[in-house]
Amino acid sequence: MRVIDAHIHLIPEKIVSTSVLSLMQRFFQVDPEFYLQIARNPNNLVSYLDRYNIDAVAVMSYPAPDVMGWGDELVEAVGEYTSSHPDRLFFFCSVHPRFEDKPTKKLEHLYSKYEVRGIKLHPVHQLFKPNAYLPEEGGMHTLEEIYQFAIDHDVPVLFHTGTSVFPRARNKYGDPIFLDDVATDYPKLEIIMSHGGRPIWMKTSVFLLRRHPNITLDISGIPPKKLTEYFPDIEKFADRSMFGSDWPSPGVPTIHGNIEQFLNTELSTQAKEKILFETASKKLKL
Repeated sequence: MRVIDAHIHLIPEKIVSTSVLSLMQRFFQVDPEFYLQIARNPNNLVSYLDRYNIDAVAVMSYPAPDVMGWGDELVEAVGEYTSSHPDRLFFFCSVHPRFEDKPTKKLEHLYSKYEVRGIKLHPVHQLFKPNAYLPEEGGMHTLEEIYQFAIDHDVPVLFHTGTSVFPRARNKYGDPIFLDDVATDYPKLEIIMSHGGRPIWMKTSVFLLRRHPNITLDISGIPPKKLTEYFPDIEKFADRSMFGSDWPSPGVPTIHGNIEQFLNTELSTQAKEKILFETASKKLKL
């Protein structure tokens, strides 16, 4: 089967720290030497994708200096990393809606410099509600600008939903119900609901999928063996779901290992084809 991994993370070598590499080894079981080879040169990642017959990966980036310790320098570094193979390494750029007064200006810069396939927002690490543009939610005008930019440039916005274990994260922002307002107020916005609200809000995620045709589920961060436990009816919305490994993360030391686990689930072949490739190829314009 053809495969697009619609959600991985990568900190290029010039930014990654020894403490981060140590954390990956201890908690994610990621070989630090292997990670450094990938982080050092995008050609090494493409060679890895070729070895395991993976068409493309979407590489996430986002600034979260007060929670994760990195800012716009990570976004630029990932943009540079992916720029040599934009047909295989899909760049998801980002801005910080709380710290950026003129996000459109920053997004225009990124869009003109790199091939942008999507915008990543992480409410749990950037500490905001996706519907905070509403007057009753604080009137954060920067979100309106980001969403309109995505519509005008025909790129999706991917939202982290669900929890995070990092010490400064605020998990209340991970409830996907806030996307109900966004999908309603911006019906032309393509929304990717990453992680499906795991491990708390899966029923909310399914409700949103049924209610809003402009929302797509990204199953990254969900152990494949628990996929049908979390989403018993996933066969019914396989054409609205796409595979993501969330590499590197707990239980995901390699991308190909996560794909193998997914292939070993009891989903139908048709559902696997849709989730592994067809949905992402349409949404991310392979």
